Amino acid sequence: MTRYARHLQQRTIVNPFQGLPRLEAAIGRRIVSRIGSNESMPIAGHPLATQWGEALYELARLYPDPYAGAIRERAATLNGVDAANVVVDAGADSLIALFLRARVSPGDVVVCTAGTYPTFRYFAEGVGAEIVEVPYAEHDGVPVNDLPALAAAANAHQAALVYLANPDNPTGSFHARDAIASLRAALADDTLLLLDEAYIDFCAAAERQGVLANTVRLRTLSKAHGLAGLRVGYAIAPEEWIAKADQIRTQFAVSSFAQAAAAAVLDAPHCADTIIRDTCLLRERLDGALRDGGLTVLPSHTNFVCIVYPDADSALQRQKALLQQGIAVHRPPHPAMQHILRVTAHPDACRDTVIAMLARA
Repeated sequence: MTRYARHLQQRTIVNPFQGLPRLEAAIGRRIVSRIGSNESMPIAGHPLATQWGEALYELARLYPDPYAGAIRERAATLNGVDAANVVVDAGADSLIALFLRARVSPGDVVVCTAGTYPTFRYFAEGVGAEIVEVPYAEHDGVPVNDLPALAAAANAHQAALVYLANPDNPTGSFHARDAIASLRAALADDTLLLLDEAYIDFCAAAERQGVLANTVRLRTLSKAHGLAGLRVGYAIAPEEWIAKADQIRTQFAVSSFAQAAAAAVLDAPHCADTIIRDTCLLRERLDGALRDGGLTVLPSHTNFVCIVYPDADSALQRQKALLQQGIAVHRPPHPAMQHILRVTAHPDACRDTVIAMLARA
């Protein structure tokens, strides 16, 4: 049985503004005059047209497709699923919040790893969830999400939802398809598995998974497609979860320009291929330089590397020293992870001065 948040369980919410693309589909012809949408008329010399051109001004002036149909179709083709299995929102963060709202009622338990991507906890607190955290396991000295412990905690607490970042942020670790299938099988049927795959484009070991029962897989165009500032992401899930998400989603959250940009990059896969290839080469170069500097670096399946220091103060002092030079690296806020620094695979990170500051005793 598919179980939603209690107030949504027996309720279907109808969007009053379905958007012109759905209206065109319903009437079987194009809309040539948009005089029902209360959009502004075009004017000559608008600042957007002057600075960025008429095409961007036109996108900004008109309401977007609330269902982002063009992106859904492209994302579905890319992942070998149907468009009915895809929903688009303003980045993976918004999708985390969306599916928490869809499944979790105040007081429900959600389960995650202690120290994983902190935005999940931020949104979970916002919906009134009780958060149960499971420590990372250590495999050959590498911290990894403990899938059996996550399942055990979820079942013990009758959790509404389990969150798993795969590849993980901030450790960079990865669980293969069979391990994810085993986790899903170990969970109760009505526990939603929220699988955050924001970094999976950089993981050579990743395999296509398709639609998984009672599982939501999150993807983003921020990393491998270079659209972090435009906020576009999508989720892959069973059709009933997509339909429920559409009922409660902010319908115009993804702008016309963001949708056009997303369609453009999805139509040009060579662009993502180049970003992925160059990023992975930089990641290996950065990993080697840091190891040569005597640092402990975790294996990474992402676009960053994770440096492990002996204690939180060691990591903090290096972070502060870099900030004094105007260089920002990330130290996770969770108490369990404050002894690490996360560094993006970027040419700036490979500079000798940066490597020396990260390694300095």
